[in-house]
Amino acid sequence: MIISTSSHNIQLSRELDEFIASTLRGSLQRLADDVVSVDVFLQDLNGPKGGIDKQAVIRIHLRQRREIAVETVRENLGAAIRVGAKRAKRAVRRSLRKARRMEKFRISRRLDSLPSSLNA
Repeated sequence: MIISTSSHNIQLSRELDEFIASTLRGSLQRLADDVVSVDVFLQDLNGPKGGIDKQAVIRIHLRQRREIAVETVRENLGAAIRVGAKRAKRAVRRSLRKARRMEKFRISRRLDSLPSSLNA
């Protein structure tokens, strides 16, 4: 799983980059076989004014060209990343479950369309 980070109005440090990588790896560890890459975009919406304005957008690229994006805004950048990682985990799980259900449905429809002599 490749994790890349970019920011706007926020100074990226080695510690912040390691925190992001470890948080996302921890959240997506069980789903890592289906995750190709993760892009994290950080932004301070109001600049240095303060307030609830730290935004973390996490975009996850899954196999079979599926993509999931989660946006979180919090007062603290660490909280935005942690909450975003939890939401991303739930969104990936939901997407994978849906894809598996659709695949099972397609297979069952194909089996139903076979002649009855082959279906027995």
